[in-house]
Amino acid sequence: MMDVVIFGAGGLGREICDTLDAINAGAARFTLRGFIDEVKAPGSLVNGVPVLGGAEALAGLAGQVGIILGIAAPAARQRLHQQYRGRFAFPNVLHPSALVSAHAGLGEAILVQAYCIVAANAALGDGVMMNAHSGVGHDAQVAPYCAIMSYCDLAGNVQLGELSFVGTGAKVIPSTVVGAESYLCAGAVVFKSVGEKSKLMGNPAKIIG
Repeated sequence: MMDVVIFGAGGLGREICDTLDAINAGAARFTLRGFIDEVKAPGSLVNGVPVLGGAEALAGLAGQVGIILGIAAPAARQRLHQQYRGRFAFPNVLHPSALVSAHAGLGEAILVQAYCIVAANAALGDGVMMNAHSGVGHDAQVAPYCAIMSYCDLAGNVQLGELSFVGTGAKVIPSTVVGAESYLCAGAVVFKSVGEKSKLMGNPAKIIG
């Protein structure tokens, strides 16, 4: 059993609570101590889980708990992971319904939600999150701190650059490269490689910023 806190008590943080319950229903692995949240009042309850306070509440918990990142924004995931790594563990959280190949490579602070697929020889870098019903195809490379929202499909051999955001329902066809810090709007379908900091919308996706 590992004691953990979830950093962020918003929608993603609450979804992670359900994921931890699903994991523990099979074999108890995590004890959730509470949320770390900069907005909600310390001592308040979110879906029955206490808010311990903001980042200052971590001061006395180093070496005692692991941190699960409950914030989707790639830059925030990077900042928090790099700020607290070394003092806190960052466990990988994989929903029991997710299919993650034994031949896939995973960094740390990974979140893979319900009904996701990470195929053979794919790789997820540190801090990557996948929300429900998304897939990463064989040999695809997802660089650190990318956020892949629900119902997305990154096909085989795709390369997704660091700190990229993939909106709900977006798709990237095989062997396509998406540069670092790119933003794929919801429903975008990417047919050709793009450089860093590209904002893409539509089907076929076009650069809009």
